[in-house]
Amino acid sequence: MTTRRIQIVIKATPEQVWTALTDPSITPAYYYGFEAHYDLSPGAPYSYVSAGERVITGRVTDVVEREKLSMTFAGTWAPDVAELPESFVTYELGETAMGVPGITALTLTHGGLPETESAHNIEMGWVLILSGLKTLLETGSPLVPAAPDGK
Repeated sequence: MTTRRIQIVIKATPEQVWTALTDPSITPAYYYGFEAHYDLSPGAPYSYVSAGERVITGRVTDVVEREKLSMTFAGTWAPDVAELPESFVTYELGETAMGVPGITALTLTHGGLPETESAHNIEMGWVLILSGLKTLLETGSPLVPAAPDGK
């Protein structure tokens, strides 16, 4: 099993980043159109929904508001992803090394993935998702515009 870790900095406050990570009215703009549905309580189920279908499910395992969100992760958006074992994802929000106000360091850790092409593709998906989050918060516009049919 492997652990993937991606770090970025975003010109936004931790509160803005936290809201963007957890608000179902914002997540579709950067997360492949998926709506996040969270009960931010340890042990509570969560899901990401696309076209009325749950495409990611799991349980929240740890929450420190505006600092850390950890959860189990099971994707079903593609057959090869559905075959992967349940894994875990953690978002950590903090200050940059130089403590610049108004800038949030975001670290995403995705662990428990096998060494497969599907897992590598998930890592590349995270790069696009986090880049989209950064672009949305810094410019107010999505990185990848919605298709004409809204998808």
